[in-house]
Amino acid sequence: MLLNYFIGTAGSGKSTLTGALKDYLMNRDPEISAITVNLDPGAEVLPYVPDIDIREYILLREVMETYGLGPNGAMILASDLMVNYLDDLKDELDEFNADWILVDTAGQLELFAFRDTGPLIASSLGINGIQRSITFLFDSNLVLRPNGFISTLLLAASVQFRFQKIPQINALSKMDLLDEDQIDMIVNWSTDFKALEEHTSEREKGLIRELSMLLSEVFIQLGSTAELTPCSIKEEHGLDLIFGYLQRVFDSDKSRFY
Repeated sequence: MLLNYFIGTAGSGKSTLTGALKDYLMNRDPEISAITVNLDPGAEVLPYVPDIDIREYILLREVMETYGLGPNGAMILASDLMVNYLDDLKDELDEFNADWILVDTAGQLELFAFRDTGPLIASSLGINGIQRSITFLFDSNLVLRPNGFISTLLLAASVQFRFQKIPQINALSKMDLLDEDQIDMIVNWSTDFKALEEHTSEREKGLIRELSMLLSEVFIQLGSTAELTPCSIKEEHGLDLIFGYLQRVFDSDKSRFY
């Protein structure tokens, strides 16, 4: 049983990729079973039909009405209340007994990544032989400039720090919005921080340039992170790459999914 959490900033494509990857897996091999899990109690519309849905237990609007909270406060409380339904979620996962479990997290990544709830959910669902991974999405709209890339890289590093025991891959989402040169440039930044530092020096100005240069130097000292994996729901090759990287994370040379 292979479980992957999609984490990223709002609008980075988590929900779309969750649904698309399920379709990809099931079309790839009819014997593969895959399910989707929605962990966003405030989601109004999703581009897929969740097989397991936290909204069956917690609805944002009901939390707002019950506790007299606005949307932001209600989302924080709703996220914390999720721990009360961990046993229900685990029971549903056991009933499906799927090969792949694709988990769509809330648009506000800080609710899952930086509060105690997220790591608790991740550790609780990762038992009984379930192998886990995290796919952190770099929104192509945000990372075309060095300062946007560095900001997103810091978020990805923070998530990796919070979920230390779970392997993480970083994916460049919505690659179809970029040309080949832009994709190559951004992917290169993810492994060559000297190149990132040079582009920062050339393209940023003032305080943003100085801060970005300092942060670039920090990543140079820490060493390279994993190379970004470009992906897009509009290009099957992008889903092939995500599938391949997840296979390696899950050590799938021992599985039948190759």
